[in-house]
Amino acid sequence: MVRQAVAKNEGAKPVPASGATATPTVVESGGALLLTPDRGVNIGEPYDPRVMPGILAATPARVAVGRTGTRYRTNTMLRFRADHAAAKDAVLSEVDPELLRRLDLFEITSRAPDKPTFLQRPDLGRALSDEARAELTKRIPKAPTLVVIYGDGLSAAAINQHLPEFHGALLAALAARGIAHAPAFFVRRSRVKIMDEIARLTSAQAALFVCGERPGLGFADSLSAYYIYQPAAGATDADREVISNINPRGRPPAKAAGDVAVALERILRDKKSGVVFAS
Repeated sequence: MVRQAVAKNEGAKPVPASGATATPTVVESGGALLLTPDRGVNIGEPYDPRVMPGILAATPARVAVGRTGTRYRTNTMLRFRADHAAAKDAVLSEVDPELLRRLDLFEITSRAPDKPTFLQRPDLGRALSDEARAELTKRIPKAPTLVVIYGDGLSAAAINQHLPEFHGALLAALAARGIAHAPAFFVRRSRVKIMDEIARLTSAQAALFVCGERPGLGFADSLSAYYIYQPAAGATDADREVISNINPRGRPPAKAAGDVAVALERILRDKKSGVVFAS
């Protein structure tokens, strides 16, 4: 009933009754009403109609959405609320343990004991728990060429959706370049800098940390891949590099995995990463 009313209000065909064939432009496979487009369609006559398509193609941001009086139009507001809900879900949800088992990734934890603490105390997400340190000394051979680390970061949704494709492509790309690595693993409730401690603990030449990016109000499922060469105790973000915006609408996961392998090959060859200043 609600879907019928909203569809009528949006000017679309009514949703068919249960059992009937749904109209693809109105109902998606799950039976939910799709939000109608808002960018470039609610602004009346653009100042320069020839420029508008280029603006819309250049960014997924909320541009050219128009208004009614002093307020957003209904479809723009609904899209905003839907994106905000997706961002909150991405931050608060958990990475699926079954996914980790399927990819043969063992799991350890940071010092953050739960998700609320992890979000309120970033420092705890940057350090390994005592149990995790002990587990790594048993699981990871000493002085590997590379340690491959996955973490939830601030978007479990990104890991749940894209890790299978990224991980499979990464293993193939590393093998193609002859880059040996220790068994890959997952650190629950972890942040980027935890990779430095792991690299030092295992005496690895290089470390790769792939996690969910902080969600925006457009994408909530982006991965970022950070890599660093032999981080010292005082390593900063200037010592590491990153490939971000890894998602089907940005850099596709399989292609990004290839980019990461190329970058790892370079830092292992040059024995340095990040911003290096000439003396």
